[in-house]
Amino acid sequence: MNISSELDSQPETSDDSHDTFSQESLTTLKILDEVATGQSVTQRDLSKKLGIALGMTNNYIKRLAKAGYIQINPGRRKQLHYLLTPKGIAERTSLTYQYFKRSYQVFTDIRNRVGQSFHEMEKKGVQSVVLYKATVVCEIAVLALLDTRLQLVAIVDDDLEGQRFLGQKILPLKALQDLVYDRLVVTTGESPEKIGIKLEPYGVGKDRISHLE
Repeated sequence: MNISSELDSQPETSDDSHDTFSQESLTTLKILDEVATGQSVTQRDLSKKLGIALGMTNNYIKRLAKAGYIQINPGRRKQLHYLLTPKGIAERTSLTYQYFKRSYQVFTDIRNRVGQSFHEMEKKGVQSVVLYKATVVCEIAVLALLDTRLQLVAIVDDDLEGQRFLGQKILPLKALQDLVYDRLVVTTGESPEKIGIKLEPYGVGKDRISHLE
């Protein structure tokens, strides 16, 4: 699994059995966040926003109400209104902390792996790189580069051409024909074959392309 794919599917639990954050916890947090807005929301609305079945949404609501996290009040035309209780506020705060802690652990692990990849490139004599695609992995790569002697020449991305990204102006792929660099580093989950086809017209051979693993 490459790094881009790993970010899209974070492990559901951490290595510490006393500090877990499961998919169920994430769904619970999302529901509490929606209820906390104070706006009227239906189970059908929640089902669409969360991407889960209506029946499962109903089960979550019942469990949260039974646990004392939300209060269900009847409204007009048989509608129900949900309110976050003090106990629910405390649970939401706790889950938010756990979520950020877990996300930071994943971020740190991946940054270390990206940094190791860059150090391996240095050992092979690479001095300058171009990053392909302005993604969340690209953000991590830019930060990891700060701990190396590698020079970041440019970030290329046809979809975001001209926009600013961490202080860099994103260039189109055609700019690769004029840039001077040693290695192009892929920061997206696209397949090597697809990327090779895209880059071939700009004179980028497979020997100059690196994929972060």
